Amino acid sequence: MTFKTIILFLLMSSSLLAQSKIKERLNKIEGIKVSEIYAKDGFSACFKILMKQPISYADTSQGFFYQKLFLSHKSVDKPMVMSINGYVSSSNRISDWTTVLDANQIYIEHRYFGESRPDTLDYKQLNISNVAKDLHRIKEAFNEIYDKGWISIGISKGGLTALSYRYFFPKDVDATIALSTSVKTSKCDSSFFHYTDSLNDIQGCKKELETFQALLLKHKEEIIPHLENYLKIAGREYSHLGLTTIYEIAVLEIPFSIWQHGNGCKSLDYNLTDPKELFEEMKSSLHGWFMTDEVFKRINPYHYQALTELGHYCYPVTRFSKLLETDFDKLTPVQPISGIKTSYSNESMAQVKAWAESEGDQVIYISGGNDPYSRRRIIPNSNLNTMSFLLKDRNHNEVYSSNLDNETLKRIIESIKEWMSK
Repeated sequence: MTFKTIILFLLMSSSLLAQSKIKERLNKIEGIKVSEIYAKDGFSACFKILMKQPISYADTSQGFFYQKLFLSHKSVDKPMVMSINGYVSSSNRISDWTTVLDANQIYIEHRYFGESRPDTLDYKQLNISNVAKDLHRIKEAFNEIYDKGWISIGISKGGLTALSYRYFFPKDVDATIALSTSVKTSKCDSSFFHYTDSLNDIQGCKKELETFQALLLKHKEEIIPHLENYLKIAGREYSHLGLTTIYEIAVLEIPFSIWQHGNGCKSLDYNLTDPKELFEEMKSSLHGWFMTDEVFKRINPYHYQALTELGHYCYPVTRFSKLLETDFDKLTPVQPISGIKTSYSNESMAQVKAWAESEGDQVIYISGGNDPYSRRRIIPNSNLNTMSFLLKDRNHNEVYSSNLDNETLKRIIESIKEWMSK
């Protein structure tokens, strides 16, 4: 047996021993189902876990559901990152911050999304208070194993979820990293498009973009067949809204999409006239996103949350009122769920916003300067023990640790370590 083979054997034996020990401890946690999965990215063991949660915390007689988590284990002597997803967690995903902090990680699927849903959805139980309680129960259960410091992290809706959790349970974790996080306090906020207007002005193509959108609407009869063909090939249905409404929503979405996920209005080709080429340019600007039936099926719970508590951005439809066929109330990125009544209140978001601005200590905010959601980012009071960064020329998906300069990254890591040591 060669020296290299011996080392490999010892490493494998050590990994198997660590996996066996942590699984033994996990099995002692009440109300969870544990299954081993492939250990990735240098972790000694990874598990898919289903944790039993009450549908209603006020009335547990309503039953329970299992919430899906992915645990990536390194050592009980290292801190734990709660990576909080605002939507579906289809597979285990390691946050870059987990790697930077050399930590363990629990990646958490949101209540009512993906596999984390009861057989019958009582949407009244989908609120930020219950979501925070889900996270609190997870922390309490795993804190028996991991007690060397906790950091919660989330991006976009996951960042808002992490921040809301911190509002309800301010002492649960030592630090929170809220990425690309906005807190909206109105049901329908059109000011996000004032923000994109200013960005388009800076790039010098605001008029060209509006002309491009108007051109798409004027020639919709020629372009929609290309949308229909694209959806047919992709196997996507459109019975919920119909092709015309899906198309008009997509046209109105373009200014938001090109800044949220792309490089702004300068990235478009404004010299196109052929209907197929216009459709392809439109599709590219939207990254293939159209509000089809599949979208509703996958993120209906988000639509409910937006219409009851979270709020959403809304399109400046009056700019193109003479070119739109759909009733204005249907031209929105958020749609009601069939048969489910909603009533909006900004109370919860207003409370989270006020707390984050004036009381929320030990939170790190990182947003992109080109991200429309930065319009409603949290700006904490200067007397708080927080850190806030607006990254110039970065969009919604470019707020990760690798896009920070070395000095800033070092400051953040040092602050988190200091907060965990208290």
